[in-house]
Amino acid sequence: MTVTVGQPLQNPPQIVSKQGVLSATLTVEPAQLSVAGQQVLFTALYNGLYTPPLLRVMPGDRVTLLLNNFAQLPTNLHYHGFNVTPRSTGDNIFISVDMGDSFQYDFPIPKNHRQGLYWYHPHRDPLLNTQISGGMAGGIIIGDVLAPFPSLKTIPERVMLLKDLKTANGMPVEDPDPSGPTTKRTINGLYKPQLQMRPGQLEFWRIGNQSSNIFYKLSMGGQKFYVIATDGNLQNRPTTVTTLILPPGSRREVLVYGPPAGTYQLQDAAFSTGPAGDQYPGQLMLTVISKGTPVTPIPIPPATAFPKLPDLRKGPIAKNRTIVFADTVLPDLFYINGKPYSPNCVDSVVNLGDVERWTIKNTAQEAHVFHIHQLDFQVIDINGQPQPFNGYNDVVTLPAAASDSKPSVVTVLIPFTDPVILGKFVYHCHIIQHEDQGMMSVVQVIDPSKPRPDIKMCHTTP
Repeated sequence: MTVTVGQPLQNPPQIVSKQGVLSATLTVEPAQLSVAGQQVLFTALYNGLYTPPLLRVMPGDRVTLLLNNFAQLPTNLHYHGFNVTPRSTGDNIFISVDMGDSFQYDFPIPKNHRQGLYWYHPHRDPLLNTQISGGMAGGIIIGDVLAPFPSLKTIPERVMLLKDLKTANGMPVEDPDPSGPTTKRTINGLYKPQLQMRPGQLEFWRIGNQSSNIFYKLSMGGQKFYVIATDGNLQNRPTTVTTLILPPGSRREVLVYGPPAGTYQLQDAAFSTGPAGDQYPGQLMLTVISKGTPVTPIPIPPATAFPKLPDLRKGPIAKNRTIVFADTVLPDLFYINGKPYSPNCVDSVVNLGDVERWTIKNTAQEAHVFHIHQLDFQVIDINGQPQPFNGYNDVVTLPAAASDSKPSVVTVLIPFTDPVILGKFVYHCHIIQHEDQGMMSVVQVIDPSKPRPDIKMCHTTP
């Protein structure tokens, strides 16, 4: 596939579930493709595509996905944002599919699953940075997030999956550092594509950050974005912004009007994660050409049209925990609560049915990004500032510490209430290089009405 600057933006190819089953095969294999006008030899891609199939499923569907590994490195799959079982053939990041092996994922999506934009990517520690930054990431859409709004039924849908690619000697950099230029930031694998809109036409943009390490800070000359869903969670009201900041792993689903006739640029601004963190320049992402007969604008749905969400602040809190994200004196070692990741022990045991308050401190003078598997959380406070309740997240930025003695503090409420999440899963920094270098921990959810299982607990490193 030859990619040239300015070609029309297209949605990714897709596989749609049929009769309640998503049946698909993803084969991990080498491929040589042109990305941003450069021939690149990829050591591993899904089905030989830099933008693999977008998977579309419905709540209540069953996922039967065969993963074949014909590449050299072991791998697996994580269904980012899914509230499904972490055990056995479900969203189980503790399995390893070695070269020449296959694994059959087979699990149900709960009928009450939230609807929106999700994604899939490898989670075979410590190879995530190599594999995700090398192109192994694809989108998933669950259900119809616009169903509560009949007036939006026929508006155009744009799926925009953002990736950045660093290369050396015609191949992806094996373990890319977040800092520095990335001249190959793409949308659906397309480099600086064009999008045509009609003035006044309301469109639905589904934007996902599938880069390993970098933040995106998107704006379009003051154009308003009406955010209706975050991280696969429909909000309880629309929120209006002119800049979208997407940390690694996050998604924003927004309504956008076609601007007055003319040419506009969707720019990704330069970004810094803090004095001890990463700096990278900006880049043009998309050119929007607005032309044609103006369309009578469809009104943005009011807050009253959005389904109401339970505010976790109004219920009981079973336990308070403090979680500390920290850099170390070594540049390639990161800790959570004083230790690096170990897959062979459990850091936290949680009772099913509990809602917990986690106070997450970041002692580093660089941002980190908190993500937890299997569920979503409510952000209630950032550095002492109460946060409005618009909905739930599965990713939140931990701002850089103000100084060595003054960490940043983010407080979240986490509902460990859905029986489907029983088992072991992880939380980690979603700046993937940090995760690979130790910034991940294991949590196990147990049923308190049954005998406690034998659990090997981790010990904090001095």
